[in-house]
Parts: sequence; structure tokens; C-alpha cells
Amino acid sequence: MHGRVHNTKIIFDPIWGIIDITQHLPMIDTPEFQALGFKYQLGVTSLLFPSATHTRKQHSFGAFRRASDLGLRWQQQGMITADQAKTMAAFALWHDIGHGPFSHVAEAVTKERYGRDHNQNGKLIIERMAKILEVMGIDPAEMQRFFAHKDPVSLGVSDKNLGAEKLDYLSRDAYYTLGEKPGVEYLAHHTYLIDDQIMVDEKVIDQAKSIQEFYVKMYKLVYLRKNSIIAQRMVQKMTSALLQGVPMAEEQFWGLTDFALLGQFETSPDPLVRAYYQRLMNRDLPKTAIALRPNQFASIGDRIDKAQITLGVNETQMQQLVAAPSLSSPQGLEQAELQIEKLAGLPAGSIVLLPPPTPERFVPQDITIFTGSRAPAKLSDYFSGHFEALREEGLSYMTLRVCTFEPHRQKLSQPDIAEAVRAHLLSLTTPH
Repeated sequence: MHGRVHNTKIIFDPIWGIIDITQHLPMIDTPEFQALGFKYQLGVTSLLFPSATHTRKQHSFGAFRRASDLGLRWQQQGMITADQAKTMAAFALWHDIGHGPFSHVAEAVTKERYGRDHNQNGKLIIERMAKILEVMGIDPAEMQRFFAHKDPVSLGVSDKNLGAEKLDYLSRDAYYTLGEKPGVEYLAHHTYLIDDQIMVDEKVIDQAKSIQEFYVKMYKLVYLRKNSIIAQRMVQKMTSALLQGVPMAEEQFWGLTDFALLGQFETSPDPLVRAYYQRLMNRDLPKTAIALRPNQFASIGDRIDKAQITLGVNETQMQQLVAAPSLSSPQGLEQAELQIEKLAGLPAGSIVLLPPPTPERFVPQDITIFTGSRAPAKLSDYFSGHFEALREEGLSYMTLRVCTFEPHRQKLSQPDIAEAVRAHLLSLTTPH
């Protein structure tokens, strides 16, 4: 008697090995999901880390595999139902489906222009593809609840500390940039959903603390690497100029891949966009001429052998710069860049302004600890100095950079001009 052979579809992933995607082919074989294969997970970071060309499609498969394993464990532990586990895995697979070209970088422009982010765009896509979910036995309305983070089970994917997508991109990004793996498996196996909260067992407290420290390390060495954020700002400026000169329907823009947007830059009727594009392709990036840093860290990274100057501000002023509305939107940054060009007597398009990162990037959310018969605790209850240390790390990295191309760097870094630029930037923090 012969057994029945099923046609299994598998893929190989460098992080996970073999991933079985057989049951989810209807979700995978869609234009919207396949487009994620042409959107880099780390955008232009490959300019610095040549191996960092992994895509949002790869990351989505990894998040799917991690969420599938987590959902099975939670189901066996009686924390969720089989239907919830199935929806969680599907949510992980599609969680990035709303991303446009260059993801968060260009999204800052599209949110300002169209009033929608990738999560909101993803919800619209799910509405259009509801029949695919129904074929798979998944309730489209419940999937919408996951995208809106209204179902606590969605935390298994989207929790800022321990979600499947967070642990996957952290592991994947580290592998392709630093050649490291943070070691999250023991922590993931002791992650629970109790009383609609993500918790970790108290036996993995040290691992929970370590993963937050590794996250900060990735921000310092990869995500906020100076040349990477300079290149990101150039893409943002080109996107903004492109959409001003070539009106484009929102759905058309969201449908572009990274490569399609680069093609738009290359053939843009705007000579400044084309010039920026050529510089980006040649890795001819602007350099820091003026840096504003908290006073206690102003001497870190100061270089007397380069045409740049570092000026100190007090901590309150730095926090005000972080929160300044004029420095938190692409349009506001464009206006500030124009004013600095006028102050310094430099030509249009010569200034690239990089606002300081928000403290939230360095100070993660607290983690709830499952303690058995006792009331749940917080990671901060055990390591009160841990979060303060992360806050100080973030403060040391808070820098507002005024960059320009090499021919203008010497002039912009002159002390009198730098002081005038600092005064102008601080004036933007004062309500008018």
C-alpha cells in the first residue's frame, strides 16, 4: 500500500534553516507580498555594510517562523487558541506588507503628504485581500484587529521588546552587519502571554536585560551610524522634491519598490534630485561640519584634523531640539536647511540637516517578569540602574549634525558661522 505524498513547499533561510511555507502560499503568492523582496530591510545601510542587502520579504519569513513556534508553545500552554495562533503567524507574515519604498525613511515624507503610515496602508491592503484570508480560514476582521494592535495576542509579533518581528530583525540585522547573533532563543522560549501582557520568566532576567543592551549597541553601531543616516536624509530629500515636482497618487507611490524609486530619482526632471542621486550612487556623501551635543559629551568625537566643529548645549536645550516640531518633519527640516544655507552664504541644496534621535530609541520599554505565585514584577525592580545607564547612553549619542559637501565644509565650520547656526537652531525650539 502506497502512502500519499504531499507537495511540500519549503525555503531556506540563513537564520532559521528550512521554513515550511506550504500552508501559507495563498498569502505569499501575491504582488503585495512579493514586492517586499525588492525592499531592503535596512534601506541604504548597505552603503556601509555591503552584506546588509536582506529584504523585508526575508524578514517576514523569519518573523513568521518565529511567531509560528511561539504560537504553538502558547497554544500548548493554554494561553491562546489554535485560531489565535494561526492568525498570529499570518500577521507576522504580512506585518510589513504596508511598507513603501525605503520604508521608514520615505514614510516620513508620505505621512506628511498623504497622512498615512505603513500600518494604516497595511490595513487597506488587507481589506483588498480579505478573500485570501478567508480561503485560509482566517477572519479578516481579526487580522485587522492585529494590525491595529487591539488584540493582545498581536503582542507576540509586535511587542517592542520581545515580539517575533523585533527578535527576528534584531538577529537578522546583526548577522548581516556585525556578523553577530544576539542569542534570543532561550529568552523566546520563556516568553508568555498572561493577563493580556507579554511576560518573561524570572529565570531569563539576565537575558532580557542583555537583549535591551544589544538593541542599543545596534543603534549605535548600525541603525544610527553617521553615514547611514546622512544617506537616509538624502533619500528623504529626494523623495520630497520628487513628489513636489511629479504629483503621484498615494497608492502609486506605496506600490513602488526601492529600485523603482531610485529609477524615479535618476530620471527626475529636477536637476538637484538627479545630482543627489549621482552622489548617492558614488557614495559621495555630505560630511559633518557642525555638531551640537550635550555639554558633558561635546568633546567626544571632536576632530581638529577635519573641517568640523562641535558645540555644546545643555541637556534641556538638547531635549528641546529633539522635541522641536520644526526638526521633526521633512518639510520643517527643509526650511531649516534653507535658512542655514542663507546664514552661511552657501548654494541651494548644499546643507543636509540630521536631527538628534529620540531618547525612546535608547531607553526601551520596561519588561514584565513572571514570578510564579508572586505578583508580576518589572525588570526595573531588579535593575534600577539598567534603564538609567541606557538613558545616559542615549544622551551621549544625541547629536544634531549640520552636514555639507566637501567644497563648503571649511566655510560652514568657521566658529562665527557655527555659532550663528547654533543660535538659529535653538531659536526653533522657542514657541512663536
